[in-house]
Amino acid sequence: FVRGIVDRLDYVAAPHYPHAENDDEKSKGGCIRIVDYKTGKAPHFKYSPATNQRIAEENMWQLKIYALLLREMIYNGKAYSKSGHLQNISERDIRLLRLMYLTSIDGEARFLDMDLGKSHDERNIVLQEIHQDLSSIWKSIKELVDTQDPSNFIHCNREWCICHKLRPKFVPG
Repeated sequence: FVRGIVDRLDYVAAPHYPHAENDDEKSKGGCIRIVDYKTGKAPHFKYSPATNQRIAEENMWQLKIYALLLREMIYNGKAYSKSGHLQNISERDIRLLRLMYLTSIDGEARFLDMDLGKSHDERNIVLQEIHQDLSSIWKSIKELVDTQDPSNFIHCNREWCICHKLRPKFVPG
């Protein structure tokens, strides 16, 4: 069971790739950009390119989950909003992610963007990886609960995860 509240969905012009091989990659029309506002400081990309890429990927994990959930809602015919505008979008439209940091090291607001992929197939691969991550996390939680042994509990490495709040409440018996 996964849920979340998306701060904003934008329908924007899709990135244009002039040397794309097929129409899906050329993205002549628009696409959905999922936006999440962050009150903390934007990451300071002062490290090696590989480390900076890892930091960016970790920061985008939540938005990738939102993209997966939105895709599944659309696929299952359950995409609705108060405005009613979600009924006209396709799961093929989900493409861009944006984190809007309200401050940064220099005090200015900054954003971090990610394109899930040029083609529908590339985007599906990314979202399938997120699905597998979530399934793995759920399976680990289920196995832990089934043991009913609080000494087996190990925190995950995601600061926002509720497991950090639940650990003290885990009572044997």
